[in-house]
Amino acid sequence: MRNHALFTACANGGLLAGAMALALIAGAASAQGLPDPAGPPLGGPPSGPTSGPPPGAGQLRLPPGAAGGPPPGVPPGPVLTPAQKIAASLPPPGPGGLPPRPPLPADAPMPPSDPHDLQGTWIHSQPLEFRAQKDMYGMAVPFTMEGVKVLSRRVQSLKDGKPFINASATCRPPGPQWQRDLNFPFQIVQAKDHLEFIFEEYHGRWNVLLEPANVAAADAKLYMGRSVGHWDGSTLVVETKDFRQAIWLDVDGTPLSANGKLIQRIRKVNDGGHVPYLEIITTIVDPTYYTKPWSIARTFGWEPYQAVFAEYNCEEQVGDPSVSADAGLVPEPQD
Repeated sequence: MRNHALFTACANGGLLAGAMALALIAGAASAQGLPDPAGPPLGGPPSGPTSGPPPGAGQLRLPPGAAGGPPPGVPPGPVLTPAQKIAASLPPPGPGGLPPRPPLPADAPMPPSDPHDLQGTWIHSQPLEFRAQKDMYGMAVPFTMEGVKVLSRRVQSLKDGKPFINASATCRPPGPQWQRDLNFPFQIVQAKDHLEFIFEEYHGRWNVLLEPANVAAADAKLYMGRSVGHWDGSTLVVETKDFRQAIWLDVDGTPLSANGKLIQRIRKVNDGGHVPYLEIITTIVDPTYYTKPWSIARTFGWEPYQAVFAEYNCEEQVGDPSVSADAGLVPEPQD
């Protein structure tokens, strides 16, 4: 069962939990590096010991008369706001898996060498995060009280086994961030005036306009928003806004209001390894739900042999009595 609408019903037990496990828990969760846009690229090898702690580790011995805590003069860690304390007190998200993928052979076709040509097939190369709890620098997400209220009720609905209806659950486009994050391949097709990201999941499409003046405005706002891009050196900067409705940024429902926007910085990274990868740093700008902009980073591996997508049928699973009539979903309050 491949319908990721069922991710949102993971607390409904049995069938839904099994679907989530099959789709996601294909590999152990792993720690993710914290990238710096001005520093080295993502994806470097892990550091630190791999054979356990050194002898005698695990027990702190203070000298006589010394007190615990940081040494004098060391500033304390960041102080959480009341909204961030509420977010930190929520039940932790489920572990995200990463389906195993065989390494590419040495003679596999490579991405175009031109940094401005992003064409080809890519797939998420990090374990899925069910809920964004920290930004790319390890800082707590800067929720407003309204933002953490929305997140809290969504997390509680999952815990109660009655998750809320959302775009994914009704086979509607879930927004660029959620669409990119799940472990399904996507293709980038590129022309002079636009790019199209074509996804296996939902048969989704994310269109990025490079020359928006040449394209008539849509008659109505779109679920995926309106995305306009420009090149900043070798990085494609895309601003997405004017969403048809508020969207979920992830499976647990980290919110973005209909008036929020996403700023995506997309670049092809070659860190000296055999195969370049795609890096997308997304900045969330939404004063309704967040006190300031914050950013998350994702990487996507090159997958030329997944250019022919598997069939994906969302519609026959949502509301199909042979699976689950409604997947246990309930309407979300709109206050």
